[in-house]
Amino acid sequence: MERADVAVVGGGILGTSVAYWLAARYDARIVVIERERAVAEHASRRNTGVIHRPFYLHPKRARVFARAASVSYHLWKKYAAEKALEFKEVGTYEIALEDSQVDVLDNYVIWAIENGMAPHEIERLDEREMKKREPNVVCAGAILSKTDTAVDYHALTEALKADAEAMGVKFLTGVGVQAVSARGEDLKIALDGGRPALPATYLVGCAGGEAVDLAHAMGVALEYTDLHFRGEYWVIDDRVRNLASRNVYSVPRHRDLPFLDPHWVVRANGRREIGPNAVPVPGPRRYEGLVRPVAPWIAKLLEPPVRNKIRLAMNRDFLALSTREMLSSLSKGEMLRRVQRFLPSLQAEHLVSKGTAGIRSPVVNPHGALMKEAIEVPGPHSYHILNYNSPGATGAPAYAAYIVDRLAAREDLNHLTKNPKPQKVWDWGIITKAMEFGG
Repeated sequence: MERADVAVVGGGILGTSVAYWLAARYDARIVVIERERAVAEHASRRNTGVIHRPFYLHPKRARVFARAASVSYHLWKKYAAEKALEFKEVGTYEIALEDSQVDVLDNYVIWAIENGMAPHEIERLDEREMKKREPNVVCAGAILSKTDTAVDYHALTEALKADAEAMGVKFLTGVGVQAVSARGEDLKIALDGGRPALPATYLVGCAGGEAVDLAHAMGVALEYTDLHFRGEYWVIDDRVRNLASRNVYSVPRHRDLPFLDPHWVVRANGRREIGPNAVPVPGPRRYEGLVRPVAPWIAKLLEPPVRNKIRLAMNRDFLALSTREMLSSLSKGEMLRRVQRFLPSLQAEHLVSKGTAGIRSPVVNPHGALMKEAIEVPGPHSYHILNYNSPGATGAPAYAAYIVDRLAAREDLNHLTKNPKPQKVWDWGIITKAMEFGG
C-alpha cells in the first residue's frame, strides 16, 4: 500500500477536521483510517446534537475547550449556511434546582463574557421571570444562552469529509487498526480484514473511545486508563413537545461528573428527548446490554494501569452514582424521576421510545480522578488526542486547527510541503489567531 505522509486514526468529527486542515495547509498524502463504514458513527453522531456556547466552562481551567467552543460556533454557523444544513438556534436554559446553586448561575454569566460571548447572548432570569417564559419548568433561577444551536453533527462531518476528499484526503472506512510499529523513520500500521499494512511517516490519533488503546499500543500515555459510560435517551411524545420550548439543563450536582444530570433536549428535527444517564459498560461500542458477558468486564478491569481504577473505586460517591446509573438503564422510571425535579408535568406515558445511545470515554489519571480536559500526548512519530469529550463536537473545527498549528510549531510536519489553499468559508489565519494563548 502506498505510504501516507500523515495517517489520521479515527474518522469522527475531530479526525475529519484534522484531516481537512492538514489538506488545506499542505500538499501531502493524508489518509484517514476509520473502523466503521462511514464517518462520525460513534460519539460524533450519538450526542445531544447541540452546539454549546461556553458559558459553563471556566475561562482558565478549561481555556482550550472554552476558546474552541467560542470560535467554532461562528465557524459552524457559516459552514451550515454554505452547505444548507440544519442550524436551529433553539437556546438553552441552565437552571438552578436549589437556592444554593443560584450563585453558580451568576458565575456563568461572568464566564460567558470572558469566554467571548456577547452580552446580549446571555440573560439572567429570576424564578418569577422563568415561570412566565416556561410555566412547566420548576427552578430557583436560570440563565438563557440564546445562541445554543441544534445541528446534525453527522451531516456536518459528512460535508467536511467531502471537502477534505476534494483536497486529496483518502478515507479508508470499514478498516480497523490492529497494531502500529516503528520501522526506522516510518511507521507500519497493521490493518484488519486481511489488508496490507499501511506505511506512514506520521500518525495523529483521534480515535475517540479507543484513543487510549492506540496510545498504549505505541508505548505512550501508559499512566492513563479510561472508562466507558453509555448515555441513554428517551424520546418524548410529540403531543407534549411544548412542555419546554428550549433545551433545559440543570446546574450539575457533581462538578466532577457533569454528564450525570439528564437534560430536556430539542433536536435539530424538532424532536424532544430526555437523557442521558451514564451506565458503565466495558467497551466503547457497547450500545446495548449491561453486565453480561462477564469476560469483557474482567479484561477491562485488569487492563493496565489497574491502580487508577482501584483508586477511583475507593471513591464511595462514584460507586453509589455508578449503581444508580445502572438502575436508571433498567427502569425508565428512574430517569423520569430525575427529570421531574425540574419538569414535574412530564409523565411516564410521555416517554414513547428509547432514543439513540452514545458512549462517553473519560480518562482516569493515576490519582483515580476523571480528567475533564483533552489530553495531548506526543509519541514515536505521532501525536495522540485523548479524552476529547463534550463539548468536543462543538469545538472540533477550531480545536483541529489549533492541533495542526501545534504540530507545525513542534516541527512534526516538516516532511510535508506547505501549500496553503484558499478556503471558501473558513479563514485559517483568523481561526489560529483566535486560538492563540499568551503567557
